[in-house]
Amino acid sequence: MPASDFRKLSAEERAARELELREQVARLRMRRNARRLDKPNELQEARRELARLLTVGREDATGGPDA
Repeated sequence: MPASDFRKLSAEERAARELELREQVARLRMRRNARRLDKPNELQEARRELARLLTVGREDATGGPDA
């Protein structure tokens, strides 16, 4: 999901999505450690999406990327 889509979400929706992504990253880490990941880059993609979401949240809290 691109950052522009995260900017359209409300704070509550972003918090819910953050929780989902954190759980997904944890599950993927466990599967990676058990050597059961079908797509090795799936964990990397989930981590990047979580980072995008957190960045948008920080931008919102500080007044935007230009502040």
